[in-house]
Amino acid sequence: MSGAQLHSGNLGFIIAAVILLGLGSVVGMMCSLFIANVRQSAKAREFAQQARKEAQQRMGASRAQDIRPLLDAASAQADGRAIRLDIQLPQEAVRVFAIEAELRELLAKVTAYAASVMRAGATLQVSAHADGGQAVIHWRDLDAVDAHPPLARFFDSKLSAAMAASARACERIAGHHGGRIYSAPDGGGVLGLTLRLPLLQA
Repeated sequence: MSGAQLHSGNLGFIIAAVILLGLGSVVGMMCSLFIANVRQSAKAREFAQQARKEAQQRMGASRAQDIRPLLDAASAQADGRAIRLDIQLPQEAVRVFAIEAELRELLAKVTAYAASVMRAGATLQVSAHADGGQAVIHWRDLDAVDAHPPLARFFDSKLSAAMAASARACERIAGHHGGRIYSAPDGGGVLGLTLRLPLLQA
């Protein structure tokens, strides 16, 4: 065998080895991606199953709630604090389908926040009414002079860690019940806080 033939044979072997190594890398990468996808799919199924289980548990724990006595109870917690309360509730029941303990927690957190940021002697107006298919609760600082008073800044990112955690808890509870809580005015004027929940249809 001549030197040229030997060199050509070695070159062919090297090329074949490089191609095989490349194919091996591609196959290995494909296997890794396949395994990762299988694991992600399993995790996604696990999360979905857990979410369904939690939703079923929440549904089982939910009951028809008239928000009026819950607001009265939350407002009573502000007794002895530096703010005044002006509670405006309709004569007819405003019913939602909710977990009572969680709804009480949300209302208590908003009341506590209001008491901590409003000036001493200011009046917190708390109103509730049905609006179409929603129950609406609104908190407003009647003595606020700023169009964007501290009460409406509950969801600002600049709050302390404790306040931010409280705001996130309220958003989470509202979301779990198919509603939302956000900063908004009520019929014009300064901003306050509004909670909207699906109204329980008779």
